[in-house]
Amino acid sequence: MTTKEKLMDMLVQNGMFESQAEKVLEIAIPKIEAATPDYRITWNRPAEEYPNALYRVMWIYVKEAAKDWIAENAPQAWYRPIFD
Repeated sequence: MTTKEKLMDMLVQNGMFESQAEKVLEIAIPKIEAATPDYRITWNRPAEEYPNALYRVMWIYVKEAAKDWIAENAPQAWYRPIFD
């Protein structure tokens, strides 16, 4: 599993379809990269190369992007409260 796949799996585990998770990551990844300008995250490398603490930090950005995406594209989604 790659770093990107791990984040996608986290979204899917919280109720999203893979296609929805991909769209959320299209929003979240640039925000994560902007927050870490001096550090390059390797999205297609094995996920275990990063500690779980980094995924908890990235999840903050992913969750925020998910909230925005849900509000705009799936406001009645059953999983919306999970991201609030």
